[in-house]
Amino acid sequence: MFRADRSASDSLPGPEGQEISTRGEGRSAPASQRVRIAERRPSVPPLSGVSAYSVLSALPAALLLIEAEGHIVFVNERAAAVFGEPAGALQGQNLKAIVPDLDPITSAMVGGGSRTESEISRRDGRVITIGYTLARVPTGGRSLYSFVFQDISRVKELQVERDRLLRIAAIGEALPSLLHELKNPLAAVTATVELLLEDATASSCDSREPLHAVLSEVRRMRLGFDGLSAIDRPLRSNRDAAVDHACRESCLIMASRTRNAGIRFRFNIREMPLLPLDTGVMRALIYNLVTNAVHACERGDTIKLDAWFDQEHGRFEMRVTDTGSGMTPDVLERITELFYTTKKSGSGIGLAICQRAVHGAGGEIRFASVPQAGTSVEISVPVTIDR
Repeated sequence: MFRADRSASDSLPGPEGQEISTRGEGRSAPASQRVRIAERRPSVPPLSGVSAYSVLSALPAALLLIEAEGHIVFVNERAAAVFGEPAGALQGQNLKAIVPDLDPITSAMVGGGSRTESEISRRDGRVITIGYTLARVPTGGRSLYSFVFQDISRVKELQVERDRLLRIAAIGEALPSLLHELKNPLAAVTATVELLLEDATASSCDSREPLHAVLSEVRRMRLGFDGLSAIDRPLRSNRDAAVDHACRESCLIMASRTRNAGIRFRFNIREMPLLPLDTGVMRALIYNLVTNAVHACERGDTIKLDAWFDQEHGRFEMRVTDTGSGMTPDVLERITELFYTTKKSGSGIGLAICQRAVHGAGGEIRFASVPQAGTSVEISVPVTIDR
């Protein structure tokens, strides 16, 4: 029998050698409550017929057991699924051969428990990103280490998408004011060069030729700014405008760029009535579509642009074709995503602007491409003309 007095211990032996506390929460308990006799719980019998390997095999986490030299001695089902290979094919391999940028096992596992990321190539050609942890496994004498990992490829994709959306938000905030600051001095430069050309006499060819070159580049810069500013402007307008004139002007400006690149540029702009379309956005469409075609072409290739008004169906139509490198189906599927580009110097903005403008006007934009054969872009926008 236990005595409940101040000299008694603050804990009592419980079931299975556990101690049961008799302490109050920072103060002495009444004598009647100082000793609590715990109810004895039935002891849990040890598992029989269940091996450690069978438990590890059923774990939802991907797990490898590795010797100190890096050789895999155990692969559970989840790990085999992530690597896309049978467990038997992985067992016996050196982990360094599967995860090439992994530090040597003996040095990486010292301390253990740190989480790292790495890209690996599966046998089926897929490249995935895994997050893994290396840790020492306490054993009776054999040096084993656990390699616990998971496929985080989707997480990385979401991170990239998050960063892309943040860039979109930042550009959306800064672009209008930036373009406004650039267009004003550019307009002043254009007016000055045009005035100098008017003052130059016909005989002073030496001065007129470089002035024409400067004016051509300045106008192309202005067209490029129009191409960017269309990101927040609708194609449809409340005022009728000479769309055919704007299209010809844009094509003439782009012709100097294609000529310098050694690319043949042919355009056919048919006569049109005044249309309720924004000429600035129309210039942006031509600039972005032709620029994209130039990037896909090499010297000797051809770009062709046709634009017309379909009187019978009341639609503005435009088609741009090139004989450039073309696109694979995977690239073609993503070309209108903002900031998606396969070019080192590309912005990934142009085709996204085109699609947004055309769809915003209730129109359609269609892309067709064959690798090494060329690309075709067709635009069709419904237009109502006041008669």
